[in-house]
Amino acid sequence: MQYFGLESKNYFHSEAKNNYDPNNRLAYYLDHSARASYSGPFDSNGVPWYVHHGHKMHHPVFSMLYALGNLEDYRKTKDENNRHAFLIIVEWLLKTQNSEGVWLSGMPMPKFGLHKEFPSAMIQSMGISTLVRAAILTGQQNYINNAIRALNPFRVTIAEGGVTRNADAYQFFEEYPSDERHHVLNGFIYALWGLLDLYRYNENDEAKQLWEEGLRTLVDWLPQFDMGYWSFYHIGDGMKNPATIPYHKLHIEQLKAMHEITGQKVFLEYYQRWDKYLQNRLNALRTLPQKLIWNLVRGL
Repeated sequence: MQYFGLESKNYFHSEAKNNYDPNNRLAYYLDHSARASYSGPFDSNGVPWYVHHGHKMHHPVFSMLYALGNLEDYRKTKDENNRHAFLIIVEWLLKTQNSEGVWLSGMPMPKFGLHKEFPSAMIQSMGISTLVRAAILTGQQNYINNAIRALNPFRVTIAEGGVTRNADAYQFFEEYPSDERHHVLNGFIYALWGLLDLYRYNENDEAKQLWEEGLRTLVDWLPQFDMGYWSFYHIGDGMKNPATIPYHKLHIEQLKAMHEITGQKVFLEYYQRWDKYLQNRLNALRTLPQKLIWNLVRGL
């Protein structure tokens, strides 16, 4: 209904504004503090359940957004309840990271060709970002060891069970690493941020190289995500998929942060352009038929 002017109050549509602060490493790149207000349900350890069609599960991205939201609130207010909630998720990450350094998404995504649990570049890097901030917050360096282990899926291609796709001398870190190419923009940028965090905090050479390769891809491929009046959620094989309104807004805020991080003008150009697209409600409506067709073809 957002396409027709009704604002969504859904927890999952919470807006996250650019929050980059080069002088405060606890600050995440987007302000996810609205995610800290999740009212449940939680498991007995205080980890939030992700409820999908009435089924409760632990979802790494959902849990880490909750964690980063609580950390941002703690950074602002010093409320120990927020600090405690953040560290609950940190300990959950340590317990659930498998022997290969991976946190698997337990929710299949058949519309992206993933019918069972899978690794994700977005999950891996959000885990890295969370653990790096836990080390900064607590001074416990053991968190960094787990963050370094989380680089493992970036070292191998999707065909080998990893999250990296090599394409025409470029590397793209896939949120949904299926046989089909689904280059998801927001997930790729989240993936870059975890690599940057490990490089900035730990001076990790491998994270630096991955960050630089990914940044080159983003700079050169960004124009492909421009529809001329809106942004694509992903590009790749088959039908291209326009972003929903919340994801288009997310793209804008991510590009604002990327401009502040890198100073590269391409990010300034595109976030200003996409913000102008957003101001005209007809632009969102123009994407709706294509979005509905994609969902119908791929399966809701």
